[in-house]
Amino acid sequence: NRAQSHTAILDSLPRINQQVPSLDALRVTVGDELQGVYLTLGQALEASYRLRLELAGTVDLRIGLGRGEVVEIDAEHGIQDGSAWYAARDAIGQVAVVAQTRGYRTVRTALMNADADEPEASLITPALQLIDSALGRLRPGAAQSLLALIDDHDNQSTAEAAGISPSANSQRIHNNDLRILADAIRAVIALP
Repeated sequence: NRAQSHTAILDSLPRINQQVPSLDALRVTVGDELQGVYLTLGQALEASYRLRLELAGTVDLRIGLGRGEVVEIDAEHGIQDGSAWYAARDAIGQVAVVAQTRGYRTVRTALMNADADEPEASLITPALQLIDSALGRLRPGAAQSLLALIDDHDNQSTAEAAGISPSANSQRIHNNDLRILADAIRAVIALP
């Protein structure tokens, strides 16, 4: 349901923009496309993971991240250009191709560096794909428990917010290996 998905995205954006510092806040641009500008790769990843986790069960997003130059060409209308935008568009295309490859159907995130080779790309891409694979298997309730873990919420308050018992939330965390996944996400959102 496209209208429902759009409404869910619009409802989530203010929270994401409040939680993750940006140079240009994440916003809807054309159709189903979102754009934002972040100082670090980690901040861009944090915004994308928070958005994906909040929207789990409603809509699944493909995330194209581009490193490079951003040039404002029309401040009044918020129009930007530059190598980062082209790299991000190429990354979205890469996600679409990779997700069609057997064994990679849950890949939703790609990074392209427009201006230079990413020295740690040989580690970043597989890490992002592993996180995507794990996120792709989560049910919405487990996604919310993961988001609470990332935010260091205790088991009791997480369970209360979800309307479940602390024991049920602990089982979610254990059965879905959410502690390992939270550690992996924390590691990539700390990237410069």
